[in-house]
Amino acid sequence: MPFADNNGTRLYYEDTGGTGTAILFSHGAFLDHTIWAPVVDALSADHRCLTWDERGHGMSETGGSFDYWDAARDAVAVLDAAGVDRAVLVGMSQGGWLSQRAAIAHPDRVAGLVLTGTSVRQMGADELAGYAQLSQGWLALGPVGDIAATVLGIQFAPTDYEGSRFIERWQAKPPSAWADVWAAILGRDEIVDRMGEIRCPALVVHATTDPAFPFATAEETSRLLPDCRGLVGVEGGSHCLSLTHPKELTVALRTFTAGL
Repeated sequence: MPFADNNGTRLYYEDTGGTGTAILFSHGAFLDHTIWAPVVDALSADHRCLTWDERGHGMSETGGSFDYWDAARDAVAVLDAAGVDRAVLVGMSQGGWLSQRAAIAHPDRVAGLVLTGTSVRQMGADELAGYAQLSQGWLALGPVGDIAATVLGIQFAPTDYEGSRFIERWQAKPPSAWADVWAAILGRDEIVDRMGEIRCPALVVHATTDPAFPFATAEETSRLLPDCRGLVGVEGGSHCLSLTHPKELTVALRTFTAGL
């Protein structure tokens, strides 16, 4: 199994290989590299697809406290380990936060940016308070009962996607093992004023019914990106489109990469 290393933190990744356009897929918080399987299956014949477990997720180490600039460097470390000079970065939710920062800090490594189910601005006071309360419950009691159901609903509502396997993965670790992940989410810095530094071609794909971020969030993101090639709305979709609406996401990705 391949692992990348960023200053001693081991990061698990998978690589389909090939000579097509390289795409690095970054998942959302509390998920893992497997969410991209339907999309990778559809694209791997003519794209080189790399997926990875972000810090504190799946088979990757946490390495202590971190922020999304550290996570952006993790993404570059995966490219280094795979011998990929430049790639299109596809990021969902938390994966979008780190991909934005990678495009700012490492523009020479990013051929394009696709953001799905993500945001740019920090959370508002009420939203932050709600997530802080959710994190306190998770860390005190574990991802059980209503706590687990709430997080699962954020990922997959309003669809009927059956994602209980993720609850099993959350519960496989002690609750405290997720403390640094929660701290990174709650402590995310503001980069709205830096979005103009992202000069690569970009695409935004967002569900019209995303329970985490309203569609207006995606509209704003598309306006902030200097070279945004489009905003694709997926009707009735979830936060995690790669599992609930992989066909729509795959078509959008294929069209975007063909135009690069």
